[in-house]
Parts: sequence; C-alpha cells; structure tokens
Amino acid sequence: MEDKEDILRVWASLPKEIQAILKKAVEESSAVSEDQFISEIMIGECPRCGSKNTKDCEEVEGIEDLTVGLCMSCGYLWCSECGRSLVQDIHCRHWEICDECDAADEYGMCEIDPMDCEKLNKELN
Repeated sequence: MEDKEDILRVWASLPKEIQAILKKAVEESSAVSEDQFISEIMIGECPRCGSKNTKDCEEVEGIEDLTVGLCMSCGYLWCSECGRSLVQDIHCRHWEICDECDAADEYGMCEIDPMDCEKLNKELN
C-alpha cells in the first residue's frame, strides 16, 4: 500500500494544470495496459507508419536502450530523443555531439530539446 500512498503524494504535489494534462492524456489514450500507455507517452507514434503500437528498447536484447523506439507494426527503429532514424546505426550520434557541447552538463544534458537544437540539426542533417 506504500506505493499507492507515494503515488498519491506525488500526484497531490503536481500543479493543477499538469494534473489536467495527465488526466486528458489518460482519457484520450487507446492503451490497454500500463506498458502500452507509457510507450504511447514516452515513445509516441512511429514516425514511419504512424502506428501507436510502439515500445522502447530497454528490454530488447542487443539494444537495451530506453531512448530507442521500436515500431511493432513495421519494425522501424528511431531515437526517441531527437527523432532520427536508427536503421543504419543503432547508436544515435546526437549523444556524442551533446557530450561535446558547451551547453551540456556533465551528463550530456541541457535545456534544449534535441529536436529543437540548431547545433544537432546542423551536424546531423
């Protein structure tokens, strides 16, 4: 029961507008399981075929990376962080670029969304 209490405590601490957004996401979701809902939110639709039948690759042998999206309908692989195809190479180059960036912290993270980063878009396109 402790887990439920922790969840309720976190929920109560969220701003009302965030609670409303999360409620709307649950109401509009077509997911039939928790895992499917998480994939729908964290991975999203397949950029190739538009299917919602996607998942992260954290537990896919040989990949083991939750930032890699896999479409269960067409088999497409992509980086869920920057949206780029990983069909040619399973390791997204954006991580190497981010590691070297002056705006990144010690973990290679910064406040700029990888999809909006001018430096990444210039280097990878």
